[in-house]
Amino acid sequence: MENIYKTKDLAEAGALILKEQGLERIEREGKVCWFIFTNKIECQKLSNQFFFGNLQANLREYHEILSRLKSRIFSY
Repeated sequence: MENIYKTKDLAEAGALILKEQGLERIEREGKVCWFIFTNKIECQKLSNQFFFGNLQANLREYHEILSRLKSRIFSY
């Protein structure tokens, strides 16, 4: 079983990067971008915290991460 976590949700990907999860790569599938992370178990835990509103974060830093991700997506 691979130890990767995939999401196509930009906001979730930003939260995972903010919480220092390793973004391995971005894969394109047509118009959809998949964000591929290492450490599946930790990413699943953080993802649940994010979606249920229990993830503490610096919102300014989060905003900057989202901007950088958008730049990478649209630079392809």
